[in-house]
Amino acid sequence: MKKFFKIFSLVLCFALLISGVKAATREELLEYMPEAYLDSLSVEEYNKLLTLDVSKAVTNEKTYKDNKYPEGISPMSPDFWETTYKKIKVSAIPYGDGIDYNVSVDLQWKYIPAVTSFDVIAVRFDNLAYNPSVARGNQYYTLKSTGASNLIGYSANGTNIVKKNNGFGISMNIVDDPLTDLRCFISVDAAIASSTGTIYGAYEHAVRNVTLAQSQNYNISYAGMGRVINFAESVWDNYDDMDGVYINVSK
Repeated sequence: MKKFFKIFSLVLCFALLISGVKAATREELLEYMPEAYLDSLSVEEYNKLLTLDVSKAVTNEKTYKDNKYPEGISPMSPDFWETTYKKIKVSAIPYGDGIDYNVSVDLQWKYIPAVTSFDVIAVRFDNLAYNPSVARGNQYYTLKSTGASNLIGYSANGTNIVKKNNGFGISMNIVDDPLTDLRCFISVDAAIASSTGTIYGAYEHAVRNVTLAQSQNYNISYAGMGRVINFAESVWDNYDDMDGVYINVSK
């Protein structure tokens, strides 16, 4: 499959070069998306990503005081902040029209969490309209026992997704087996409704066991955790309240 995508990429790049449009390369896409995610796409979906203009990818740097983890924060890159335990990244890459963006929120664990229940990863849009039919997510993990890497997919019509007018979130039941690697990722297409817009990304880890229904008892709101996930009062204390990240985009 990887070989096919590489050949297909070369053909598409040549076609776009003739038309005067620079196509994204696989290596460029890997700066923003997990390789397993790219390999899970259909040819049509992968083809669309190759039309992204990664030279205009939008990122932002922000560091936060982290009251949950006394070890503090170690800024490592202009497009994410990280604690000792996990790092979160939000990205927006424009398609050729300059209005539509591919938006993603990417959470990588540096240490596997002791509690494995329903974590929530979500995105909120301010002055952007997203396409709920292409909202999707994936959980990637590597088993300590065998070294095998696996992928769990979450679709736009699945039972784990919560879709609101201003964004969506996916509850991911973290794998219970001993792991050496864990990464959660969501993506969607969104268009700027006016001249500028803001995209907020958040990831909240369940610090005790919760049900799927409890993890989905939230609205997408500025008043929520990470300025995204506004849990019901009865659920709020079950999550670690990690700050989120945001970026500004414009036409």
